[in-house]
Amino acid sequence: MKINLANFIFTDKPTLIAENGEFKAVGFRYSTGVEALKVSNRRGSFTILPWMGQMIWRCDFDGRELAMKSMYDEPADCQKSFDESYGCFMMHCGLTAMGNPTPEDTHIGHAELPVARYQEAYLEFGTDKGGAYVAVGGTFANSLCFTYSYTFSPRVVLRKGAGKIEISATVTNRKDLPFEYYYLCHVNHRPVNGSKIVESPLKKAPIVNHEVPAGYYKPWADATNKFLDALDKDYRLQSTVGVKGESYRPEIVNCYFHKPDAKGWAIVKQVYPKKAGGVFVKYRPSELPYATRWIARTKDEDAMGMCLPATAEHKGRLFCQAHKEQRYLAPGKTFSVHIETGIL
Repeated sequence: MKINLANFIFTDKPTLIAENGEFKAVGFRYSTGVEALKVSNRRGSFTILPWMGQMIWRCDFDGRELAMKSMYDEPADCQKSFDESYGCFMMHCGLTAMGNPTPEDTHIGHAELPVARYQEAYLEFGTDKGGAYVAVGGTFANSLCFTYSYTFSPRVVLRKGAGKIEISATVTNRKDLPFEYYYLCHVNHRPVNGSKIVESPLKKAPIVNHEVPAGYYKPWADATNKFLDALDKDYRLQSTVGVKGESYRPEIVNCYFHKPDAKGWAIVKQVYPKKAGGVFVKYRPSELPYATRWIARTKDEDAMGMCLPATAEHKGRLFCQAHKEQRYLAPGKTFSVHIETGIL
């Protein structure tokens, strides 16, 4: 059963839109005016913004909130870029560019997808070979004359009794020209001190990026640069959360390269201390070969982006073009990505 969503059904009062077995979907508006849909099974829920980027604002399973800590309890109605109220659990990034723009770049941070205004959104209940599920998806169509025309169609699936979500997206090139594109799935778990990052075998050593902003608060900048120097000597220091000498202020963004298993998947886990479980991100390196690791640990932002699967590095369109990391999609063709995340 597929229910096409409309803005008017979202009000200030939470409203049960649909229910099927253990699944529920409740629609509401945050005080900021942003529409949200909370989708749950018996173990937890995800709260998605159907019309603004199909961003997942919050995600919880077995009584634990998984999303990063941030300054924002609610999403703002972002007009230009995601950092007007950054603090989500997951956002799609791309497609005409990706990452942090250089002064010479013309795109905003992570480009148009994070706060894209969707023309279509839906809620779906069904059963497939994986069992019973509830899903939320939609389509964002974007075009610029003589340049590009594409659709981006994401989908989030929550299954019966599951403590994880399945995220997928399909890009279709509707123009009669090849489409130059970039994509990153920004999954932001919350760090837990004493945890270990356990991951699939690496193809090669990661890229350790020294990117502390010039003019940043000097005591913090010095501490982060010192930690980066230590990572240059042994990148495995990053595998312990809260290790002595750790500094992620304002952030560290490195890049890992994993070998897939026999089924084509790679996995990165944050395993909590004292046998308390953990969380994971699973992806296909054949689709998204760059596993960006973004960690920020300040009073206001505490985030463990242990694996942000991507088509390229995070350094903006011009950097990617110079290093031949851009991709092209032929006219009429599609490209799809698949990510899973949740608790161990």
